[in-house]
Amino acid sequence: MRKHTITVYTNDDYSLHGILSEVRAEIDSKVFNRDNTKQRKFSGTWEEEGSNWSYETVAKWESNVVPNSEFIQFQKES
Repeated sequence: MRKHTITVYTNDDYSLHGILSEVRAEIDSKVFNRDNTKQRKFSGTWEEEGSNWSYETVAKWESNVVPNSEFIQFQKES
């Protein structure tokens, strides 16, 4: 079982859609198109241009293999 955790900060709902699209593309690239099929953990960030031509991290994500027991516990808590 693989658990994907994504944290996103936005100013509006429109931004959420765009950021999630970019994060999804990055996850697809790193997790699903990998050469090392035994790699268990992946992570990444997404940055957008902020004020003064600097970049700000607006999203972080992590993908990790977890035991089935964690998924069962998640189901009980939902």
